[in-house]
Amino acid sequence: MIPTWFRMPCLFQMMTGLYCPGCGGTRDVRALLSGHPVLSFLYHPVVPYMASVAVWAAASWILYFATGNRKFRPELDDRIAYAAAGIVILNFIIKNGLLVFAGIDVIGRLPGV
Repeated sequence: MIPTWFRMPCLFQMMTGLYCPGCGGTRDVRALLSGHPVLSFLYHPVVPYMASVAVWAAASWILYFATGNRKFRPELDDRIAYAAAGIVILNFIIKNGLLVFAGIDVIGRLPGV
């Protein structure tokens, strides 16, 4: 756990009472590195998505350089960034919708790592 004196407040949340688009990202990385992929996804789904993209790209490059076969060369294009942006926007809408309309504090209900 991060000590309470080290935690920085979220200015967006302090001003609006809503989650910011990146809210849960730090806890998400900590959960993913601690071996809790489901909890990581629940905190903020863009982090496990980008981690899986990074693993895929690394494995593809290793296969490409090891074999010299062009079919293993990864095609990193704009679709990856668009998908990540879509995940962030959807996460923002769902978490704040649950907070405003149902009174459910999603991040506050999740167990800490």
